[in-house]
Amino acid sequence: MKLVLGSAQLGTNYGILNNKKINIKEFKKITNLVLRSKIKFIDTSSSYGNSEEIIGGSKLKNLNIISKIKLPKKIKISNMDFWLQKKIYKTLNLLNVNNIYGLLIHDYKDLLGINGKNYLTCLKKLKTNKIIKKIGISIYSPKELNIIWRFWKPDIVQAPLNVFDTRISDSGWLDILKKNKVEIFIRSIFLQGLLVNDYNNIKISKDLEEHLNKFQLCCKKKNISKLVACINFIKSFKKVNYVIVGINNCDHLKNVVDIFYSKDRANLTKKFNTNNLNLIDPRRWRY
Repeated sequence: MKLVLGSAQLGTNYGILNNKKINIKEFKKITNLVLRSKIKFIDTSSSYGNSEEIIGGSKLKNLNIISKIKLPKKIKISNMDFWLQKKIYKTLNLLNVNNIYGLLIHDYKDLLGINGKNYLTCLKKLKTNKIIKKIGISIYSPKELNIIWRFWKPDIVQAPLNVFDTRISDSGWLDILKKNKVEIFIRSIFLQGLLVNDYNNIKISKDLEEHLNKFQLCCKKKNISKLVACINFIKSFKKVNYVIVGINNCDHLKNVVDIFYSKDRANLTKKFNTNNLNLIDPRRWRY
């Protein structure tokens, strides 16, 4: 299991906590720390503001880069190849590289129907031409895998996993993906920061607040920091290959790296996982 640097906050204010975009001075410190660490991957997207451009202007471009792509709402099959090539070369330009490790489909619905079949064909052409090494998909729910697995087995699957949301494991998909040698990337291990930061001054539902309070209280009783609890929980899933972490600043990243590679195995015995989508799917929260 290895760490992956998340880049959403390089180019945007991120999440329900509205974590501020990382400034230039802090970014330089983060870059230096990453280059000294065991982190060899960075996760980005054209939807993360100017994060691709920031990465391309730094030494982080030398990491294994994974980006994401989403089809426009209306696109003709005849224009698919042209649009995709234009899109990926713009990304490569911004990143200042000739190729990237992985390209992830951001919405499984883009793969459905005639358009989806043609989309996959165009993506595979980029892989054949060694513009991208691996094709994958970023999912919100294991149910999405139930649909696409019937006609396509991706090289990479990126999915949420945290102390509240264990659907990817409970569904059996971790076992299936591992058996089929699909690389498993896990994200949202801090649930947009709610699991490790102060949430008292933001608008969230009463149910979500109560669930967070129970988790926080348990951490206090066990004398475990919320950060340690979240990271060690993820480390218990041995079939996971990579863990994406979003960071607020250099100190935060250093703490994450230290805990992740520590031999400490302090875990919470109580379970907090739930299938209530209003608690675990950020798309259902009211900002």
